[in-house]
Amino acid sequence: MNASHKNPPGDRRHLLSAIAASLVAAAMQGSAQAQPVSNRLFAENFDGLPLGPNREESLAGLEVWTGTPPTGWVLDNSQMPGFGTANDGVVEWAGWTFANKDWWVRAAGNQRRAEWAFGDNTVMIADPDEWDDAGHAKGLFNSYIALPGINVKGAAANSLVLAFDSTWRPEAFDDGGANWPVDENGRPINHQNGVVDVAFDGGANKRVVDFDSDSESPNFKKDVDFINESVVVPLNNPAGATTMNLRFGMLTAANDWWWAVDNIAVGVPPLVSSITGNGVAVTNRIVEALGKTVNTSAGVTVTVNGKAATPVEVTRDLVNDNYPESERVFVSHTGTQVFAPRSRVPVTVRFTDNTGRVVEENGSFIAPGYLSVGTTPRVITAVLTDAAWMTVRESAGVKLELNGTAITGATVKRVDNTVVVTYTSPALIPSGSRHTLKATYTTATGQELVETVDFTASTYATLSADLATAAGTGAEAGMNWRTHQLGAGRPGGTVLAAAELQLSGSYGASEHDPSGEVGGVFKIDQVNFDQASGEAGNFKASGAGELAVNDEAIPGIPSLNGSTDNIAGEARAFVEIPAAGLYTMVVNSDDGFQVSVGTTNDVKSQVLGEFNGGRGNSDTRFYFEATKAGVYLFRLLWMEGGGGANVEWFTVNADGTRALVNGTQAGALRTFRRRTVAEPGGSGTPALAFTGIVRNANGSLTFTWTGGGTLQTSPAINGPWTDVAGAVSPRTVTPDQASQFARLRR
Repeated sequence: MNASHKNPPGDRRHLLSAIAASLVAAAMQGSAQAQPVSNRLFAENFDGLPLGPNREESLAGLEVWTGTPPTGWVLDNSQMPGFGTANDGVVEWAGWTFANKDWWVRAAGNQRRAEWAFGDNTVMIADPDEWDDAGHAKGLFNSYIALPGINVKGAAANSLVLAFDSTWRPEAFDDGGANWPVDENGRPINHQNGVVDVAFDGGANKRVVDFDSDSESPNFKKDVDFINESVVVPLNNPAGATTMNLRFGMLTAANDWWWAVDNIAVGVPPLVSSITGNGVAVTNRIVEALGKTVNTSAGVTVTVNGKAATPVEVTRDLVNDNYPESERVFVSHTGTQVFAPRSRVPVTVRFTDNTGRVVEENGSFIAPGYLSVGTTPRVITAVLTDAAWMTVRESAGVKLELNGTAITGATVKRVDNTVVVTYTSPALIPSGSRHTLKATYTTATGQELVETVDFTASTYATLSADLATAAGTGAEAGMNWRTHQLGAGRPGGTVLAAAELQLSGSYGASEHDPSGEVGGVFKIDQVNFDQASGEAGNFKASGAGELAVNDEAIPGIPSLNGSTDNIAGEARAFVEIPAAGLYTMVVNSDDGFQVSVGTTNDVKSQVLGEFNGGRGNSDTRFYFEATKAGVYLFRLLWMEGGGGANVEWFTVNADGTRALVNGTQAGALRTFRRRTVAEPGGSGTPALAFTGIVRNANGSLTFTWTGGGTLQTSPAINGPWTDVAGAVSPRTVTPDQASQFARLRR
């Protein structure tokens, strides 16, 4: 965060003073004997929360998210659809959660989240837009989170305020159909509503904040206008109250936008509501409200890291047009030395209010870091990024220590505003292993900085040599592709388990156009498909060099009815791996996919890479190690919900060039439609698959399948799954739940 603050619209800002150290000392001398007090009864900026890795969100990070609130807070997600099951949407956003703001912005694709300047480091988030990117039970987003009880004994009546920083982007009445509740006329009822309730001494809740997405509501907070806001509201505390309870709620939302909160403070104004900083500066914001103000002429002092900070600049701003009765005093200091990267910087602010009381508030902020780490299974790349206040002097070198041992042989070079340090390991780094990297570097002003980060090495699979047949055992160049299309939305949503059920016929017969099929499959050369034969992904007509390849139509699409939605597809190919070594593979898709390797009896023996959810066309890169050259059976599963639809499957060569699987580009892996020898391990066992699902006249269902296995059932697409004891094909069951799913397992 820059040392300067964001000003609201209008010409309300005016400079009060630039206070030199001597003036501060003189101004405070008269009140030096006064006993300072704290006006804050409660403060939380969430920066003390221990963050962990991402779980289902696709953007990887090691210390980026947690679903556990601060001590004493109570999270109530009992009204969240799928609560307590795997069918709860994207788990990172299933109710109120906490995340590093910058990671959240990038994971969600920004969409204006980055405009929230007041939010800093770890923030509290309710994001139904991201939550809905994975399947969940039918219902609306409803989540409350309650603060610990706050002792307000002795506070004068109507003296307390709540202050917090907020970003709000709403939607309403636009999500209906099979996935969301509707009214009696079938119309959408989603209505994103952000609220804060207060209760005193165990009494009834009273609403003090009501952010409404309904344009007809007097509390309507329209889109875009409230993306970066400082909120100050009176709490109307009654005389004699001793305990206060507050709760934040995000209610009745569907696939809507978001509400996020940071820097929550409760107390008697004026009080410090937030302490933020960058690498050399600190900014403290003091809330003025209810006629209680800062006596700036009496001076303001700031202590940073235990030392008096000079000079200090004091300015006053109206909070924003929505709170004309409230102002904030900004107290800023900019130094010359860079704070230790990623360190917690303690700050004390001392001032006098307009009644003559001396107020002292303590807090801290987390100094920024400049080091990030990326990996492949063999290469560690450390990137040091310059800031407005700090430039890395690459000529002084960068020392790296990996797990406490100095790294030698790393290359250091400047790329624009970054210094990139690359180290190539002599052996593959163990898949998914945890490491610590320490960097020692020098700034342009000669200051030495030391920064340490933890990281997780890239994950990769090692192909089982038992799945290979000898090189040269593939025949009939190309791949086999199978398409299945539904006339309506996939009941289980845009998740891989539902795509598998669709391909098995569990959701009904396919409506795709079978023209061109041979024996139930399309014979294709490569996977580079777009629903309209347009340009999508990396390989396209306008691509440069090896990427200049026309997109083809998805086989069988559009359907016999002209539809291009609700598709699942499968490519099977016997891929010849020419030599032992590490391979980099990529799928670009809209929506999700899974690549696995196995045999005709078990095509998912090993899963190599996947994206389990909905997205616009995007790359997912993954790696695998082959210890044995030969022919392996690969399977690409792909799914699409609505809107755009594309998929391409390729590898990346050591020099960075790309090649479609079975393409004509240099380094392309060759593929075949069949083997000339028996499957590894024998091929006598029939495939494990449903062969029929029949609804009987009495309402029961009869399942038939091949390959033996164990029949399992679940009330939700993502489990939990329960074995059906003694079940053999055929099996007749009578449904006794609102929804019930079945699968087969070896």
